[in-house]
Amino acid sequence: MKNFLHDYSYSAVKMFVNQFAISLFGAMLSMATTAAKNNTLAIIVSVLAIIFYMFLLYTQLWEVGARDRISVDVKKKEYRPHTGLAIAVLANIPNFLIAIIFTAFLPFAAKYEWAGGVCAVTSFFTMLLEGMYIGIISALNKEWYIYFLIILPALITAWVAYYLGFKNKKFTTLFDYQSPDKAKKK
Repeated sequence: MKNFLHDYSYSAVKMFVNQFAISLFGAMLSMATTAAKNNTLAIIVSVLAIIFYMFLLYTQLWEVGARDRISVDVKKKEYRPHTGLAIAVLANIPNFLIAIIFTAFLPFAAKYEWAGGVCAVTSFFTMLLEGMYIGIISALNKEWYIYFLIILPALITAWVAYYLGFKNKKFTTLFDYQSPDKAKKK
């Protein structure tokens, strides 16, 4: 565990900083669409912000996987295919905490004022740390499971990106598409 934290804590912190920056971007876009009172536009903007966030995660973890491939080839490190997922879990600890706290206090929010206050604070931190998902969260009426589901795209993207980086494959080359002009020349 100590070696893992030593090797990948910078990547996890960088993932979290990227998430925070995109979250602010997504929250600003979400506020603009909310002011326009257009739920469809809010969802579209949210999806586009999420796609941009996933692209940032992909490029970062692809590079980590490619770098680890070199270390594995020279026998400096052992190959661990779940490293990208582990880095993403480490970077998403604040998101897991928000989801757990919100889920724990939501059943008591209607009955107790303090529990409603805790849910309000976690909603604020959600907007601060997961602002790119605000359009989707508001469309689904803040169901408790949404706070867990919004973590999954980052985990899956990081896992796949690390694996593809390690195998030196680009996501775009997985779809062996050739333009009709190039296909005719062969």
